[in-house]
Amino acid sequence: MNPRYFIGLSSGSSLLGVDAALVRVDSVGRKARFSLEQFRHAPFGNELRELLWQVTTNPTPELRHLGTLHRVLGETFAMAVNQLLTSAREQARDVLCIGCPGLLLWHDGNGRYPATRELGMMAVLAERTGLTVLSDFWSRDLALGGHGLPIHALVDAMLFHEPTEHRVRLHLGATASLVSLPGQLGPKDQNIQGWQAAPCTLLLDGLMRLLTHGRDPFDAGGKHAVQGRCLEPLLKRWMQNHFFQERPPKSVPRHEFGVDFLNRAIDQAKRQDGNLHDVLCTMTHFVAGAIAHSITNYLPTAPARILVSGGGVRNGLLWHLLEQKLTPVLLERTDAHGIPAEICKALAHAGLAALTLDGVPGNLPSVTGAAGQRLVGQITPGAPANWARCLTWMARQAAPHHAVAA
Repeated sequence: MNPRYFIGLSSGSSLLGVDAALVRVDSVGRKARFSLEQFRHAPFGNELRELLWQVTTNPTPELRHLGTLHRVLGETFAMAVNQLLTSAREQARDVLCIGCPGLLLWHDGNGRYPATRELGMMAVLAERTGLTVLSDFWSRDLALGGHGLPIHALVDAMLFHEPTEHRVRLHLGATASLVSLPGQLGPKDQNIQGWQAAPCTLLLDGLMRLLTHGRDPFDAGGKHAVQGRCLEPLLKRWMQNHFFQERPPKSVPRHEFGVDFLNRAIDQAKRQDGNLHDVLCTMTHFVAGAIAHSITNYLPTAPARILVSGGGVRNGLLWHLLEQKLTPVLLERTDAHGIPAEICKALAHAGLAALTLDGVPGNLPSVTGAAGQRLVGQITPGAPANWARCLTWMARQAAPHHAVAA
């Protein structure tokens, strides 16, 4: 069987830009093997970053700003894909589909009516590239009573499972999500666990923007936080949030850790004579402590190794604290296993798109709490020739085996 190619896109919480991954897929379905061929980072312009910050942190953003961002992000995603295709001319003609969930604006897996909303006009992405797009991977799981996140658990298992040891995949993005991969996987992967453990760069990046009036989008290397002291009374107060006492499956209630929470944290630190460095230091301790608490209390056995990805790997203090709290478990960047830490999400989205086109449900009920498994993603057809290829491929996977062989 000839290899297929997919493109995965991801736009992180730091609002720096779009990561695009060209992924080669060998074999089909659960036996598929994903290989990263090329990747590219397309940075957001200053004006777009500022508008994104205003909209994503405003509980009641103006509709015109939402509409503008929805369109502009679609154009930005398309630019990133076309840049990637230009640098990968040899594989470009064989790309089947794009996996792009968009930029997550709102996600609530706990409310009376669990819902999610992302930004990025997929019709523009399909129109500008000619490629079929799979987006909105979370909604089908939410409709089944699940949390919708982390939706990438099955792809993590296909990429990083090792029969000889218990591993945990930890992604340090806007939230810290983890997926537990035991050495011996049970029927239908029922013993794979996963959940969102804590808010992560959502807090650390948000604080930097507030404290520097938007000048610095994140604390590079944790250099500001490492100069501060941990304000223990604040740390204890934040850890009393109900979320950290709830058992998984669960997803972080982002609205509880937004700008209002951060402004209160700054005021609380000032009342304890804390400065910029102190509040960042305390918040970094909070994130690390919440992650360690989740791993220690909700996994039945300690893992041998934790494979870490996401923008949070750049934060030296956060890494040091995690190592300190999780000893003797080995922390390792996914780079050591052939996948750059900051491209894992984009690769996972390509993998989810491939699974859907192969007719394989992408969600795991043991991770999200959903009532069943379903194909995930909303399809936006590409140019007629590309869409015909996708339809032909999907029809072959859906046909009885004897009919395909014939």
